[in-house]
Amino acid sequence: MHAPFRRSEALARGVTPARLDASDLSAPFQTVRAPAGPLDPARIAAAYALRQGPDQAISHTSALLLWGAPLPRRVETAEAIHVSSIGASRPRTRLTIPHLLQQERVHLAVHGELVMTDAATSWVQSAPLLGLDDLVAAGDFLITGTEPFDGASPLVAREDLHRAIVRNHGARGIRRAREALELIRYGPLSRRESFLHLMMRRGNLPPAELNHRVRDDTGREVHMVDAAHVRYRVATEFESLLHLDPAKFRRDIRKQQELAAIGWATHRLTSDDVDPRLHTPASRAAIARIRSTLLERGWDPTRE
Repeated sequence: MHAPFRRSEALARGVTPARLDASDLSAPFQTVRAPAGPLDPARIAAAYALRQGPDQAISHTSALLLWGAPLPRRVETAEAIHVSSIGASRPRTRLTIPHLLQQERVHLAVHGELVMTDAATSWVQSAPLLGLDDLVAAGDFLITGTEPFDGASPLVAREDLHRAIVRNHGARGIRRAREALELIRYGPLSRRESFLHLMMRRGNLPPAELNHRVRDDTGREVHMVDAAHVRYRVATEFESLLHLDPAKFRRDIRKQQELAAIGWATHRLTSDDVDPRLHTPASRAAIARIRSTLLERGWDPTRE
């Protein structure tokens, strides 16, 4: 028993009540059993799907997380999910945060076996529950996905987010959603890369190409870099803890050397350097270093 199941179906197949109350099973809902273990939104949602009403949908940040958007840790580890009813009474059961929605404001979609608000609706619903920068990072993901890396189509287009905002005119958080839409950029492949873009924008640097494929003078692809000021041949890379792996570390050194060989300067930043609000000395110092390199390579801020 590795997936949640209905208690009634197990009883009908001859499973005894005592077995269904054993310690290796949990009861996230009265009518559902699941393997014992810590709860997270994905596990709760899978269990809830077995008792979900026809007018209900997983929604808000819970749906946004299940669509794959990078979200704060508190959302990833939440022990309750947002569930919305459309034109009916709010769902009131343990492990759920109930909402009541107007049908004309939402679009629904089936994701795996889950009925959820679609990605664009989920993003707008999440606006009052997330900070601006987190909402931007989620929006970056929705319009980018993994396309810069593998060519797979993203979940939505920017226009889909705009239409969801229009449908939800006057809803809580709609002003934040509009502000976030102005900041969203195609290209980031992680939440930290989104924060890097916001930091560079607020640091008054010229716009960078995100996850840009650098090519040499013959057109051969050399490397893909997180942020590229192509005109000035300046790359900025965010190095997560994954880059401490010895093999990855060696590849990073070779990457920097190969970029330098074709005239590119590289700035390598860690999590200490990336603060989208530029509140930390390290983030301000990082912006100053990048700005200095850009100036050395011909950037004229007065002409931007």
